[in-house]
Amino acid sequence: MHYRYILTGLMLTANLAIADEQVVVITNRDVPVETLDNNQVTQIFLRQVQSWPDGKTIQPIDIKEGSALRTEFYSKVTGRSPGQLRAYWARQAFTGMGVPPRQAATEEEAERLVQTTPGAIGYVGKKEADESVKIVLEPDKTAP
Repeated sequence: MHYRYILTGLMLTANLAIADEQVVVITNRDVPVETLDNNQVTQIFLRQVQSWPDGKTIQPIDIKEGSALRTEFYSKVTGRSPGQLRAYWARQAFTGMGVPPRQAATEEEAERLVQTTPGAIGYVGKKEADESVKIVLEPDKTAP
């Protein structure tokens, strides 16, 4: 029985460590913007804006539902909870107005997809971002 408590404690600690990692928004190196704000990123991930200033299609890359980083990203950048996000996409699908962004299984996959997909934008923990992508928003630095 004690093992169950230890295992639960370890899982909670791992989730807290992930949630404490600073999320950053990244783009493909060829995207023609250097910085974005929370509102612009929200419009992109909710598919309200579909193209970059040069006319190329925006390819948002999300991380799978249930990820602590995904929850942190949507909370900090869009101000939406996982439930609000599910409701939004359910309404969009029902009315034929849109489909959610492509999902990656992990941060590593999300960064690889952003790196190799023209027009791509995604998010990862700051520690994961390297020179192969461009950081365009650090929500922790812009928070009031």
